[in-house]
Amino acid sequence: MEELLKELAKILQSVHDQTFFEMNTSKKIAYPYATYNFDSEAIRRNQDGFYLDIDIFDWHDTSARVALLEDKFKDALISRRDLTSSLSLVFSFQGSNKVPTNDEQLKRRNVRFYVAVDWRNKKYGIA
Repeated sequence: MEELLKELAKILQSVHDQTFFEMNTSKKIAYPYATYNFDSEAIRRNQDGFYLDIDIFDWHDTSARVALLEDKFKDALISRRDLTSSLSLVFSFQGSNKVPTNDEQLKRRNVRFYVAVDWRNKKYGIA
């Protein structure tokens, strides 16, 4: 699991350096930024699936920068395949939606990917 967390952080931060696991704990918030988290399911022996949720936040009059950042994530991750010594990752886009914030300035959007993970050096996955 540690290898998966490291690889996801590397991939997502290469798309946008202000991307954080679970929450942005920066002392000074720079917008736009993204956070990510995931839920897993067992697929079969040595393979698990992860629903990767990326939430994009911006403090701005329009949602334009949120849309641009969503496109950057989609361009980088749609049909992406990565292979490391312990993992094989296959990304696919699932959808996106606007998330209400009850604040006219704060914009938020959720982007969801599915990531199939083959655990190459284990007898079983995490499930």
